[in-house]
Amino acid sequence: MLEIQTDLLDTAGAVAMAVAGLGCACIGGVIAIRPRRLPKPFEGPPWVVRAWGIGYVLLGLGTAARMGLMLLGKELAWLTAVTYLIVTPLLICSIMAAYVVQRRARRRAGTPAVGRHK
Repeated sequence: MLEIQTDLLDTAGAVAMAVAGLGCACIGGVIAIRPRRLPKPFEGPPWVVRAWGIGYVLLGLGTAARMGLMLLGKELAWLTAVTYLIVTPLLICSIMAAYVVQRRARRRAGTPAVGRHK
């Protein structure tokens, strides 16, 4: 029978992180499926939004799996490697691409950048 291999505080932290990971995966799934109807922070071209959503799904599922395995006293090195080598660059590149696209759109529209005065 499987038993939890951590103390109460570690268990509470791992459960909270697993729930947060599943929530992150749900939000990423909604964003990846519907890139045209988004919350305000997720703006940009549909391909950038989909990359962002897929990154959130992978990050959330990886976090939830990692925390679940930590509760059982196991750790998978490949899961951590996937998170650091694939998911993190995907999220960082999609955030940078969204920023560049929004900045170009602002320049074409002729509106000043936030915080600058003409």
